Amino acid sequence: MEVSPLISAILSFIFVIGLLLLTLWFMRTKGIGVTPRTGGDLYVVQTLRLGTKHNLSVVKYGSRTLLLGISGQQISLLDNQASADISTFESAAAEQSPAAAEQVPTSFAEHFKSLLVKR
Repeated sequence: MEVSPLISAILSFIFVIGLLLLTLWFMRTKGIGVTPRTGGDLYVVQTLRLGTKHNLSVVKYGSRTLLLGISGQQISLLDNQASADISTFESAAAEQSPAAAEQVPTSFAEHFKSLLVKR
C-alpha cells in the first residue's frame, strides 16, 4: 500500500510540531533559558525613549542610582549617585517651600524632560 505525498507531508508536519512542543515542554520543566533571571538588587527604575534607538534609563544597583544613556552602539554612564543623596536632595527641596517641592522632579527622566521643555 502506497502513501500519498499529501498524507506523508501532513504526518511529517505533525511529527515536527510534536518535537517542537516536546522540546519546549522539556525546557520549561528544567528551567533552561525560559525563566527570567533575577538581578538581585539590580533593576530598572524608569526608561525614557528619546528615539528609535536612544534611551535614558535610571537603574538602581544596591545603594547606587545610575543614569545610563543607551544608544544602538554603546551605553554611557551619565550620572552615578548614592540613593541617600537623592533622598537628601528631595527633602531639602521640600523644606524650601511647598511650591518648590512641587517643581522638583522625582526622577532623572522627569528632570531631563523639564530641561528639554525649558529650551
